[in-house]
Amino acid sequence: MAIEGKNSDLYRRFRLYGFGFLIGMLLVSIVYKGKGCQMPNSAKMEELGWQRLEYTKHAECRMKCRNISEAEIREILGTGAKRGTGKVNYAKSDVRHKPYPTYAIEGPTEAKRRLRIVIDDVDTISRVVTTIDLSMENDSCDCK
Repeated sequence: MAIEGKNSDLYRRFRLYGFGFLIGMLLVSIVYKGKGCQMPNSAKMEELGWQRLEYTKHAECRMKCRNISEAEIREILGTGAKRGTGKVNYAKSDVRHKPYPTYAIEGPTEAKRRLRIVIDDVDTISRVVTTIDLSMENDSCDCK
């Protein structure tokens, strides 16, 4: 036999807890409505895609030698609202590099090439340092 007062007290507590929980969920849904979360990779890719793109002399030499176009670079990075096909390879990146962090972006192009683009994140500029065609086995470029 259960004591009548104890069960009613427990039932009342569950009702109060449930009511408070629903109010809390309602407030959270109102405050965070329309806001999503981003993983670090997609946030960094979005940031690099919005920044102005510059090329070093070394990058221009490598692009010419390996027949990599600016359109392929923009395809991997994405520009503006268009999402790129690339992902940050943090194993090949140096995010603590001074004075600017360096990111290795890898991804496929429409021409079925797999490229790695090494970029310095300079304030509001994405500076392409070098480009690598990962599908090439022998590299005959003589860029310094």
